[in-house]
Amino acid sequence: MSDVKCMRCQSEMEAGFVADITQAGYLQQKWYRGRPEPSFWTGLKVDKEHAAAVTTLRCPQCGYLESYAGRVLEG
Repeated sequence: MSDVKCMRCQSEMEAGFVADITQAGYLQQKWYRGRPEPSFWTGLKVDKEHAAAVTTLRCPQCGYLESYAGRVLEG
């Protein structure tokens, strides 16, 4: 478990991730600084060097989700 308690019901949260679905398959969500800028070829311009993987915690009791960018939470 993540050792993080749900802020709503105080149950222990479980770590996981929300997948982005692409033509190539499933990818882990990433966070990028700034506003989204359109790109003809890829949909959005992104700075890959400064991307942070998003980990999402889920409360098994109430279903509350809490996401963290760039922080590894063991599950």
